[in-house]
Amino acid sequence: MSSQIAGEGWFMLHSFLLGAFITFCYDLFRILRRIIPHGIFWISLEDLVFWVMATGGIFYLLYYENNGMFRWFAVIGAGAGMLLYKKTLSAGFVRLVSGAVNGTLRFLGKMLWKLTAPFRAMLRWSRKLAGRAARRAAVELRVRKRKMKNLVKNQVNSRLTAWKKGLKIKVTGWKKKRCDQ
Repeated sequence: MSSQIAGEGWFMLHSFLLGAFITFCYDLFRILRRIIPHGIFWISLEDLVFWVMATGGIFYLLYYENNGMFRWFAVIGAGAGMLLYKKTLSAGFVRLVSGAVNGTLRFLGKMLWKLTAPFRAMLRWSRKLAGRAARRAAVELRVRKRKMKNLVKNQVNSRLTAWKKGLKIKVTGWKKKRCDQ
């Protein structure tokens, strides 16, 4: 076998492996999306980053292994690698890894929930006490406001009453003096 054909074989193998690696990298993004739900903006940004990296990998392959020449069989090799990986390993890998990570996170969440139970109970208890104290303070405030209002009202009334009595005495006393003369 000639060295040129062997070089083409290696180039085809590398393009096949690059296609499988590109699909593997995209699966990592899929796993990340299953673990942490994303909005459309972040999905678009991740896809942009993925395609920039995939383009860089393809450019590296074509530039260093084929002197920058575009060859269709390199595209076919990369596509075959992508297709083979997608049909054989991709679904199981994504399901296995995302399930394991999500299961671990659920387990850690439950453990954290159980470990923080005393603190949450104390927090509920303190909120309950604070609510009671706030209600009692509000009732006390209303009672004191009412007392203060009545006190002010009584003081005003007593002042008016004293003023009225004083006026009445002056008026009646003045009349008596006038009548007596």
